[in-house]
Formats: sequence, C-alpha cells, structure tokens
Amino acid sequence: MKICAIQPPYGFNRKETEKSVEFLIKELDSCDESFDLILTPEYSNSPGTLSPEEALSFSIAHTEKLEEAAVNAAKRCKSIVALSACLKVGDSYRNTTRVYNSDGRIAGEYYKQQLVLREGAEHGVTHSYTANYNPPPIITVNGIRLGFLICYDTYFDEYIAHLAYKKPDVVLVSSFQRGEDMDILRTMNKLLAFRCNAYVLRASVSMGETSTKGGTSLIVDPKGKILKDMGQKTGKLVMEIEDIHDKNYRTDSYGGSLISNTDFIEQGRTPSSYRACGSCVRQDDKKMPYPRICAHRGFKTIAPENSLPAFGAAIALGADEIEFDVRFTSDAVPISIHDPVLERVSNGVGRVEEKTYEELLKLDFGAKNAEPFRGLKILKVEEILAKFPRQTVLNIHIKSEIGKPYPEENIQKIADLLEKYDCTAYAYFMGEPEVLEAALKVAPQIHRCMSAGSCDETKYAIVERAIKWKCHKVQFYKPCITQEMVDKAHANNLICNVFWSDDPVEAENYLKMGMDTILTNDYFRIAQIRDAFIKGKNEKNSY
Repeated sequence: MKICAIQPPYGFNRKETEKSVEFLIKELDSCDESFDLILTPEYSNSPGTLSPEEALSFSIAHTEKLEEAAVNAAKRCKSIVALSACLKVGDSYRNTTRVYNSDGRIAGEYYKQQLVLREGAEHGVTHSYTANYNPPPIITVNGIRLGFLICYDTYFDEYIAHLAYKKPDVVLVSSFQRGEDMDILRTMNKLLAFRCNAYVLRASVSMGETSTKGGTSLIVDPKGKILKDMGQKTGKLVMEIEDIHDKNYRTDSYGGSLISNTDFIEQGRTPSSYRACGSCVRQDDKKMPYPRICAHRGFKTIAPENSLPAFGAAIALGADEIEFDVRFTSDAVPISIHDPVLERVSNGVGRVEEKTYEELLKLDFGAKNAEPFRGLKILKVEEILAKFPRQTVLNIHIKSEIGKPYPEENIQKIADLLEKYDCTAYAYFMGEPEVLEAALKVAPQIHRCMSAGSCDETKYAIVERAIKWKCHKVQFYKPCITQEMVDKAHANNLICNVFWSDDPVEAENYLKMGMDTILTNDYFRIAQIRDAFIKGKNEKNSY
C-alpha cells in the first residue's frame, strides 16, 4: 500500500498563503493510480498567517477548488483521500479532517477535539461540540481502520489512550505545530505510533529550509521507528507499506508469550487511579454556561438532604451545580450537614462539632425525613468528591460561627480533597467573610462566593463585601435583593446566585432579572423553567 503526505510551504502572508493552497491543489492533481492513501495538513484551505478578520472568508473562498481536487484525486487514483481543512458543518465551521473513499464520496469526518485557546477567534471555527462526549472515531475504508488527531490533539495522552483502545491501523495526523521543535515532533509521533500500535502518517507545513520548528511530515511504524521524514522539504512524502495492518508484538512480561503492545498496556490499566474522564464529565466552573440551576442540598424533595441519593438524583437529571453544607467533627473530619445540631436530620442529639466521626456513623440520617432511606449514614465530603468527580459544579457552603476567625486548617483540608479528586476547577467556596478571608489566604486558587447571611443591617452591602474579599460570585438571600444590587454585581464582574426558589413564576422572574444561578430544593421543576426561558430567548433572538 502506497501512502502519501503532502507538505506545502507555509504562507507567511496572504499572497504566500494563496500560493500554498495552489501548491496543495497541484500536488493532489499530480497523484497517480499507484497512491492508496493521501493526507493533507491542517487548515489546507488557509495554510498560513492571516488576520482573524480575513481567515474564515479566505478559507471559504478557497474550499471549493481544494475539495474538488481532493475528490478528483480519490476517483482518479482509486484512493482514500483525507482532506484536513476549515469546513462547514451545519451552521458553523470546524477544524475538520474529511475522508473521501475511492469513488469520491465522503466516508466520514473527524473534528479536532482539543483546540488551542485562540483558535476560534483566529480561524472562525467553533469548539462548542467539544463540551459533549466525543470518543475518538474510527473510519474504516477498504478494510483499513483510520484514526485521527489534529495538531494540538497530539499532546493529550488520555485522548491518545482512548484512541489506542479503538485499535486503528493508521493514525492520520494533520498539523501545523509551527512553534514546536522538529526533534520533539519526531519524538511525539514515535510515541504515538508505539502507543496506538499503528502506523502514523503525519502531514504538516514547511516553515522554510533553515527552520528548526514545524514541518516534519512523517511516516512511523507501529514499533515507533521513523520510516520517512520530510524535514522542511515541500512536496510529497511517499512510501510503500507492505502490510498496513502490521502490529507490534512483544512478550507478555519477561519470558511470556507474544502479545500486541496495546493489549499489553490495556490489561494492566487501573482506571480508578486516573482523573475522572469520559461521558460523565461536565464543563468546569469557568466554562459551564449560565443561567444555571443549583440543586440545594441535592434533589432534597425526593431524598434526604446532603446525601448521596439526593446529589445523585440531581446529577443524573443534569444539574449544573449542587450545593452542600460542610461542618467539621470533633476529630476534624469534614462532613456534609446543614444544622449545627443533630435533631432535625438524624436520630441523634447534640452538637455536630462535639461528636467524633465514629460516633456520628452510629446514627441514622435517613429515616427521620424519608423512611425508605432508613439506615443512611453521615456523609463525608470526601465521599461526595469520590462519587461525583467533575460531574457537576460544587457550591460548597462552609458553615461558620459569624464573627469568629475560621480555622485555616479546615480550608486547607477541603482544598486538599478537591485537589486529590481533580475537582479544584469545579468548586467554589461559599460562606461568610471569616470563611472567605481564610480561603483567600490558604486556597486562593479556588473561587469564592460571598454569602448574604441573614438579613441584618448589612443586607445591602453584599456586593461590597464580595469585592473586599476578591470574590467571583455573590449569593443573594431572596428577601434582601434588588435589581440595583444585581446590576452592581454584574458591573463588578460578579456572578449572581440567588437563594432560593421553588416557585416556577418566581424563578422565571429571577431569570428575567439577570440572575445567573438559582438555588432550588425542587431541582427538576425549576430546571424545566430555566430550559424554557433559554429556548424562548433563543427563538426571540433568531427573528
């Protein structure tokens, strides 16, 4: 099987970029029937430096002829052609690798999964689809299993591990990587081939004969051996592969029988040791869109508050956030409980802070409020993080004695747990000034939300308090809130929560006020109000 990567010169201005597209078209036109697989580099319809204002229009203007050349090459050569470019998908544009089969029809597409931060603005492509679960696709053409990575994707080991699990025969890497050293590119692609137990065909752009960065279109075998290296030359990198299905086999540990490299790695995988990933993972606190609905103490209308069943029910229904209360036992274990005393939520008596964790474990925290949950135990904060890591945003309400300095070691203990379960970006501390003062000092990396507290003489000064303690959010208490306060908070780049609403009409009014997050005890009903509000707003904007 003859495989080919086309490496054009990079365009350092608009005129050179136009010539680079013409170069790609000529190279596609000159492919003959001996070619079986042809790959072009990333952004083949705009392979150069363009201003953000002209990049998308340039790509659109140069797509038709490039696509025509790719389709003609597929038909003429009876070949698989993988065209990587900025292409229209639905109503938007994506950084795409589109695969044509030997009769010129589209066999499938891959959309770049990891985009650099400025890519959307610079190239006019969307990245919203990356918030959804997108397992690495395998496109099978002529019995060949094709896997894909585009540029920045090649840095993400966890994504590569998932791709390896899909057992591709060839990984097609379309790239620029203009700022990366050539030797690093070689190393990355050698490891990629070895990890995926597949051939790697990489197509890039030449950054000039004297450049030590970028370029480096490659062919690598499953053992990680570079078979051909384009360096900074331009044109076609071509090689005949005897068996494209070839795999790397090794001994199953020292002296064992032969086993494929991917199976050798997969059999020893311990996923419980890794950061949470996959379809259960949601966007973090910075990325999760607003308006949000926060399940106050979980979905507490159907399960006991501050319990795994209440949190699990809310998360299963798609809760953007859950709120839970944190207090500490006498032996310094952070637990989830609202009241300072035990009587309302358990069969125990006395103050929480005077009990050890082992003493609390002997109590029933279910039957008092929901008989079907008889036997429910006190919940540690660590159990919440272990069960639902990165599956929702965590509004962590740290209870304190107002006016009394809050122990910094308590903040540190919670921060350490968030770090342990990779939830730091998914959480924010909510509390009174003494809590946020300690949080700002001990764990400034975790977002802070100023609590309204009770409606005392300072009830209208919540925004000022939030600014003082460098908060990211404020949580208003609904008897003490005005439109002026919300506007002032937004003017100071503060996210606005409101505690609380279980009434649909009231909740809709809060959304109209511009409230960003509504805490509720009746998650599902209020979430439906939010969804209807967003739908109506989108429909209105579409006219």
